[in-house]
Order: sequence, then C-alpha cells, then structure tokens
Amino acid sequence: MSLVPGDFSRFAINQITTPSLSLAEAVDTYARHGARGIGVWNQYLEGIAPSAAGQLIRDAGLFVPCLCTTAWVNLADPLSRAAAIDENRRRLDAAHELGATCLVVVPGGLATGEKDIAAARSRVADALSELLPDARAAGVALGLEPLHPMFAADRSCLNSFRHCLDLVEVMGAGTGIVADVYHCWWDPDFPEGLKAAGASRILTFHLCDWLVPTRDVYQDRGMVGDGVIDIAFYRRLLDELEYDGPFEIEIFSKLDWWTRDAAETTRISLERCEPFVAPRPGAAVCG
Repeated sequence: MSLVPGDFSRFAINQITTPSLSLAEAVDTYARHGARGIGVWNQYLEGIAPSAAGQLIRDAGLFVPCLCTTAWVNLADPLSRAAAIDENRRRLDAAHELGATCLVVVPGGLATGEKDIAAARSRVADALSELLPDARAAGVALGLEPLHPMFAADRSCLNSFRHCLDLVEVMGAGTGIVADVYHCWWDPDFPEGLKAAGASRILTFHLCDWLVPTRDVYQDRGMVGDGVIDIAFYRRLLDELEYDGPFEIEIFSKLDWWTRDAAETTRISLERCEPFVAPRPGAAVCG
C-alpha cells in the first residue's frame, strides 16, 4: 500500500528533485510513496549498467518517462562536437536499456566566445539530425525541451516552444516535445503551441512552480502550489488535447527542497501534484 493516497499511475518524480538519493534509494522511496515513474539522470547511472538499472526500475513497478540529458552539441570545434555526438549515442543506448521514452535534449547555448545565436541554433539542428537515425534505431525519442530565455547563453539555445516544435515538425518520427511549465508558463504562445503539437508529440510534461521572488534562476524552483503558475489551467488544456502521457515533477531547489529530507520532499510532491496527475476519465494510463 502506498504512503500517499491517490491515482499516480501517470506520475513520475524526476531524480533531480531528490538529488541526495542514489538510483536504488530513489526507486525505493518513490515506489513506497506511490509514484509510478522515475525520471533518471545520467550521473546516477555511474557504477551501474543501464540494463541493470532498467531491471531495478521495472522490478519496482516504475516506468521511465525520460533520461536527462544529452551532452551539449553546440560545440564549434569539430573534434569536440564529434565526441559529443558519440556520447549522445551512448546515452540513447542507455535510455533504451532503461526503457525510457525519450532522451531530453539540452544542447548548450553559445560556444565559448560566440555571439551568433543563430549559428549556435543551426549547429544544434544539424547535430540533432545526425543523431536522429540512432534515436529511431534505439526506439528512444529525442525530447526537445525549450528552456527559459535566461538560459540561452549558457545552457540551451532552444528557448521557445514554437522553435522546438518547428524542429520536431521538420525531423518527424523519433522526436517530440518535453514541456516544462517553469520554462514556458510566461510565453503567451505556450497554450497555442501545446495545441499545435497535439497530444502525440508531447512526450512528458514537467511540473513545478515559479516563486516570487526567485532567488536563484537555475536552482530555486518552487514546489507545485507555492508559486504563480496556473497548473490547473494547463491540466484542463491537456485534457482537451486528450493527452494521456506522463506528468513529472522536476524541482531544482538548492535553497529549500534539496536541504530537506528526501522522503518528506517525495511525500509533499505527491500530495501537491495529486489534483493534477490522475488519468483522464475513460482514458488508458501511460507506462
């Protein structure tokens, strides 16, 4: 019996929400509390074969909506770029062994000394096209995640839902969108972008909240319900689109939630997300 009541059949907790836990500890903690999925990060696979990690996760009855993230492919140096492509091929293989639906694409921002963001975006598009056959062969989608524009210089030059969707429309099968309310809630085109994408191209939907004030733009995300994002609105919109994929809480919070007991964070994550993550009435569950 799970520790938190509710239907969490499509709900996953991303590991970065409780970074103090090893993979095995996270699997056990999430499963005991009632979550049915886990978003995995690369660094937690160190010392464990992806196939063994996948078996551990499946034995606990959990699904894997994503593996986070790609190695940066924005590099201008040809040798560094080639090494990044090879590393991403290994990460696609790892995602396959985990049973992950997608590998989250965070490609990097501007190269060192660069000021031409259009050139950076062009290199990223070329790299993703190069990786696409490998993604299709692995049965793992490239999950393009638009990041907030404040990260354009140093973390990702994919900064709007529409830009990511344009790339997905060009590349086709083997790609999709990872939608995160933290990065997109401010964008007046986000609701229409979700409609344009349709349920089939949304691979997973990340939940958290935007705090006022935000003390650290990267690592001060709020727990669901503590900020200004209208999460209920997005749940209603996704229901209208007949989206039946996963919801995933992902909180970077070095000033608050990362300092707390991981079991407490897990419990509160489920309690806060419970109103927003149940299956649509009459719909099949994911996983």
